[in-house]
Amino acid sequence: MKTQNRPMPENSPGHLQVLSGSNQPQLSVTETGQLSIPSDNRKFGLLTKEAASEMAWGTLPNFEQVCRDLYRTFLDDRAPYSALQFIPVLKQLNGIDPDEAQRFIKNPTISHILVQNDLMKVVLIHWKPGKLSSIHGHPEGGCVFKLLQGSLVEKRYLTKEPESQVGSTTLQQGGMAYIDDLMGYHAVGNPFETSAISLHVYTPGR
Repeated sequence: MKTQNRPMPENSPGHLQVLSGSNQPQLSVTETGQLSIPSDNRKFGLLTKEAASEMAWGTLPNFEQVCRDLYRTFLDDRAPYSALQFIPVLKQLNGIDPDEAQRFIKNPTISHILVQNDLMKVVLIHWKPGKLSSIHGHPEGGCVFKLLQGSLVEKRYLTKEPESQVGSTTLQQGGMAYIDDLMGYHAVGNPFETSAISLHVYTPGR
């Protein structure tokens, strides 16, 4: 059964978080160039419909508040934005509840988009043993990711010569990394025998 077809329980964490039409947050730019986001955005659906539904049913860890804290960083920074602005929020994220992690690992979907709008994209990924991403680049604003459980290996490559590897790092639980295309491309993988979970946050930078 597809989770997006299940009605969300009343008063659940994601019950009011579905966007539709004019309910989108109205953003504006102040005279000083700062982004203006409604201060009381609880009625706005920041999460994707699928993420809100899965969090409500407990098949996704409830990262709604983390996503809101990430979104609020745009109040403090001026364009062009950088994924570096997300680091203080991610530093406060202390792993993942073991029960939530076990339910998440059992979810047949391995990559979940929690937020996707003009300012940022947030993705939660389950890395099964042996899973490896392709070599890839990122938006101008870059990407920062944090390892919430397990271990991952990040390999970096020259932007103009993606076949040329220039480094490799093993990340343990709690580790973070930032990358943009000026630094190079990368590939991330789990060559280990246990599952890993990571949270990735991107911004287009404009």
